[in-house]
Amino acid sequence: MFGSRRSVAAAVALAVAGTLAAAPATALAQHDQSVVSAYFAGWDVYGRGYHVKGIPADKINVIQYAFAAPTFDKATGAVGCSVLDPWADYQQPYPADLAVGGVADDAADANQHLYGNFNQLRRLKAAHPGLRVEISVGGWTKSTWFSSVAADANRRKQFVQSCVDTFIKGDLPGGGWPASAGGPGAATGLFDGIDVDWEYPTQVAGGNVDPSPADRHNATELFTEFRRQLEAQGARDHRHYLLTAALPATSKAGQYYELPQAIAQLDWANLMTYDYNVPGGGIAAPDTLLRPDPRDPNAKDLTGNTIGTVAYYLGRGVPANKIVVGVPFYGNQYLRTGGLYQKADNSGLDPNSLAWDAKPQPTYHDLVDTAHVVGANGFSQHWNAFAGEPWLYNPAQSHNLCGQFNADGSCASPY
Repeated sequence: MFGSRRSVAAAVALAVAGTLAAAPATALAQHDQSVVSAYFAGWDVYGRGYHVKGIPADKINVIQYAFAAPTFDKATGAVGCSVLDPWADYQQPYPADLAVGGVADDAADANQHLYGNFNQLRRLKAAHPGLRVEISVGGWTKSTWFSSVAADANRRKQFVQSCVDTFIKGDLPGGGWPASAGGPGAATGLFDGIDVDWEYPTQVAGGNVDPSPADRHNATELFTEFRRQLEAQGARDHRHYLLTAALPATSKAGQYYELPQAIAQLDWANLMTYDYNVPGGGIAAPDTLLRPDPRDPNAKDLTGNTIGTVAYYLGRGVPANKIVVGVPFYGNQYLRTGGLYQKADNSGLDPNSLAWDAKPQPTYHDLVDTAHVVGANGFSQHWNAFAGEPWLYNPAQSHNLCGQFNADGSCASPY
């Protein structure tokens, strides 16, 4: 009921404290340097028209590019690590007005082998020394073959080698347009590491189609193989390559992963401390909570909030300097509700809509920059002192259902 995706009855969900439109994360200290990272989704260049040029690189020091994906051929047993969208990733020539630095790509230049988001990220790094970029592998819909590629040592080795070859060495597939795009070494030096977003070991979840109880240990083995090969490549390149992972909130993390063994292989873990509540739950509850709220539908789970999740990881032996807390720049929107923690009916909302007031999870950009709902359009601001989160409410647009009518047709019992 807060959010960064559209909201008619509820509002902004969690901490609306950042400016990056991609889903970002804030951070705890990692070694002697804090981590302020953000995910940039390659598909944002389409419907949203959000480009690398718009990233406030002076406010972050790590970008995770979403996504690459594990591949597996059941017939042959072949595994791989693939780009998802060659056009957006490294083929699309950029005009000057959308390009970092204002310099257009030249599709006729036979010596230019990198275009699209990858080339723009390379330019962004050049303009911001110290900015690091990781390729994130998997995600909610592209974790399809993680269980399969992690199932045995040989597959793990081949899969990790494919990730290293494609993204660390930069050997991108050719054969597209421009004809010069891709090829051996096309993206060399762009990616500073790999972020693993397996959602989730042992679970079907969003895209994982072949889960197994063995996934929990296999995930540790997969991280170990990533670390081994990245260290070997780093020795050849005389540098350190990052290995991070997006790990789940709540005590479910211990069901999916071996803690702290898996995290021992990582530079840090990005905790997905969001989506504690989702818009389809029937109760207008915040997407994320900083602290526990006794009124929350999941209040009995002491790890069902950011502080509780972090405490759980620490209690399992995970070092504090390997924990990065996630902050969603979106929130849940609820229709036909009487307010926070009241019944809601979200029928009619469309997760594929680009309209701010039609999405179940509007973004910060939707609410603040596009709709200007804060302090306007009938919305009032509120503060949830228990959860430590803001929320917005517009009662005039909430009571659209009625449980009982008066004789004159007016509503006697709003839903």
